[in-house]
This record gives sequence, structure tokens and C-alpha cells, in this order.
Amino acid sequence: MASSGSGFWGSPKRLGLLPYFAALVELSPADHVAATVNQGDTGRPGVAEQMLAGAGLEFAGRGTAQAISEFPDLDLAVRALAAAGPSWPALQHAGHDRFAEAMRQALRPLYTEGLGVRIVSEFGWIIGTVPSA
Repeated sequence: MASSGSGFWGSPKRLGLLPYFAALVELSPADHVAATVNQGDTGRPGVAEQMLAGAGLEFAGRGTAQAISEFPDLDLAVRALAAAGPSWPALQHAGHDRFAEAMRQALRPLYTEGLGVRIVSEFGWIIGTVPSA
């Protein structure tokens, strides 16, 4: 049986990267803001299932997992997030210096002296199968 899967952001209540995305919204061009906000819809129950159905797949399972990102300091966290795909439009629109300062401010509450930055985010997953003939 052939299957296909997809991943997406989990609940905003369990999205430790929310401060990062909030800063992106402030720094990005309007078209990227809309795309970023709409991408979050896939985490709502029923949305990814509709995507599977639209692709001709049958729902086979759904779940969540936690992803943990840890950095020894704010500067390394900022550099790592600048390398993430969603950051590119914000970097181009606002420039690196403005981006870096906004990220430092957004991530500062997640920093613990002596430990660094620890971000726990929920990701969802869904699996669909090809219907049997």
C-alpha cells in the first residue's frame, strides 16, 4: 500500500517559535505575511485531511511531535533562525541588522543565563494512503 505524509506546525499554544514568527510578521513584505499566516491553517483539525482528500488519498493517521532547538546564546539563535527558509523575505525586506535586532528582542525572554536559548515547538503530521483499486 502506497502512502504519503506531510508535516505542519502544531497548536499556537505549543509553538515555542511563536515569538520568531511574530517578529517575521513585523519585518516581512505583506505577501509573505499572508502566506505565513495561511500556512498555519494546516494545523487546524480537518484542514490537512481535506488536502489529502483533494489529492485523492485516504486518511491513515495524524499525530504530533515535539521539536527542541537549543542554542548557547542569543547571537547563535539569531544566526540559526536567519538561515531558516521563512526568514529570507524578512531579511531581504528589512535588512540583516534590523532582522537581527528584532530577533534578539523576540528571543530574549527565552534566554536563561548559563543555559542559553531553548525553544520547544509542536509539529503535527498526517499520513494518507492511496485507495485500493
